[in-house]
Amino acid sequence: MNQLENLTVGELRKFLAQLTNDPEVTDETKIFLDTGWDSIQEISPDALSIEAAQAFKIEDPLTHEFFGGYSLLEKAEKMKGEGPIEKVLVIRNLY
Repeated sequence: MNQLENLTVGELRKFLAQLTNDPEVTDETKIFLDTGWDSIQEISPDALSIEAAQAFKIEDPLTHEFFGGYSLLEKAEKMKGEGPIEKVLVIRNLY
């Protein structure tokens, strides 16, 4: 099964600690999301939240390979979530 690694809060804290030594990064430095398209996407100031999520697996109908992901708890049943429910930091990028 293919599953990407997740950035953890601990790794994020380490990265943020490094920023304190960079004089070019200020409290006004903007944060963007690179979605792989031609432009980067703005992230709203109220985009961060702590949510409940659950892992799921989905099968590719062509290759029959399984891929893992996570779903917010309210959608986990639809995605056939399994395993423990976890608290996760979510960045909402809804337009």
